[in-house]
This record gives sequence, C-alpha cells and structure tokens, in this order.
Amino acid sequence: MRRQAIIRILGTITVLLLSGHTAARIPPPAETLRPATPVSKPVPATRGTAPLHSVVGVAPGQAGYVHYFLLRMPDDSVEVQVGIELEDQRIAWSFPELGVVISPFISGETLEVGNNSYDVWHLYGLRPFPDNAAMARLRKTLPARVNAWVKSGIPYCLDDTPQGNCMSCIGFVLRALFPGSRGYPELPRDFWRSSPGNRYTPNDLLLYLTGMLDLPDRNARLRRLHQLAMPADMRNDLESLIHAIGTGESKPAVAARPRARPGTARGRL
Repeated sequence: MRRQAIIRILGTITVLLLSGHTAARIPPPAETLRPATPVSKPVPATRGTAPLHSVVGVAPGQAGYVHYFLLRMPDDSVEVQVGIELEDQRIAWSFPELGVVISPFISGETLEVGNNSYDVWHLYGLRPFPDNAAMARLRKTLPARVNAWVKSGIPYCLDDTPQGNCMSCIGFVLRALFPGSRGYPELPRDFWRSSPGNRYTPNDLLLYLTGMLDLPDRNARLRRLHQLAMPADMRNDLESLIHAIGTGESKPAVAARPRARPGTARGRL
C-alpha cells in the first residue's frame, strides 16, 4: 500500500511538471503583446543628420558622385571646378574653352586646350543624395542627359543663362542633379543659400550637399563638421565656409525666394 501511494504521488508530480512545461510553450494571449503606446514611425533622416559619403578619387559604384577640382588657369589664377563621375569613372563637366565634355579622371596633370594649359588637381568627391532611391534615379537618367548636352556642343561660360545656351561648371552640375523645365535646374526648397549677387557657386553646393544648410546656426554646423569623417581638404574648406556664413543667416521657415542664377567660384574654397 505504501509503495502504491508513493507511485501515485510520483505520478501526480510528473503530471504537474509536464503540465507546467507544456504551459510554458503556449504563447501569451495576443492582447498582452500590444504596446502601451503606439509605436512611432522612424523619422526620415535629413541632410543635416544623414551620414556623409566622401571620397578622394573615382571608383566603381560611385556614379553620380560630385567631384571638386582645383584649376590653375592660363593667367595663373586658380578656380574651383566641379564635375560628376560617370559609371566608367570618367568625369562629365563643363570645362573652360571645351564646354560640356566627358573626359578621363585626371589629377596632378596638365590639360592642354588649344594654346592654353590648365593644371588640374582633384580635391575630393561626395555622394549628392543620402537616400538610395534618389541615387538610383540619378544614375538611371544621368547618361542620357549628359550625352544630349555633349552632342549639342554647349559651350562653357561664366555667366550662365536660364536657356542653357552655355553652362558654367556649377550650372552643369546643378542641371544634372536637379533637372528642371526649359533647360534650367529646379533647385529644392532646402537649398536656400546663394552667394552675393543671388548666384550659386560650388561653395553653396558643398554646404548644401554636406547638410550644413539644414542646420540652424554656426555652432550646429561646426558640431556636424567635427562628427563627420571626410578628407582634410574638404574639412578645411567647410570650416572656412561655415565661419563665412553671417550670424544672421539661418534656414528660413519657408524657403520661398527667387531662383538664383548658377555662377562659378573664383579662388580657393
């Protein structure tokens, strides 16, 4: 009898243990999985918070990257030149005397144009759009636009025109990045700053592409500058440009202003 009682007790314990083990495998009711508060959707990154992709040369996978060069002109002055990297690592740009052309990537070399010589140094390059969808659209449409301009023989000029009869280097890049109607770039509203004379320059584009124009003041821009990894030349240029922005200049609540004319930068950034 005692043995049978012990067996019954052990059987009861086994059933209880197995029941507890089985219960542990049953998921809790769906109601208990609901959060107490609604889950917030991720906030899209702005240029002022997005990572910066900067490079020191051309490479596969960088089609659409904007590259900055320094030119020594025939009169020994220096000028900033901007262009766009193509799928085969060549550079599309509007170059003095040549107009809109596609040329091999060069740096530390001399380009002979007619009777004039241009010394060319590459400074840095950067990805123009943080999100992959915008980069994919640019890469898809860029070759056809560039080829059309090359075939049209559009000449180089400093005084760019809305009609696109000639293009400065910055005018070419802005049209490539932000195509608009009637041959003129359709600039985004958050590209709110232009240089004196209501003209865009490579300096303005650099501030915009690096997200500096998305930030409220100088201190915020300097903080972003110190947080980002980038080539030394780009860091030096941006630091100078950030300090050159007036203390009264800030991102407007509504970026409604006349469209500025593309121009070109004189001298070092």
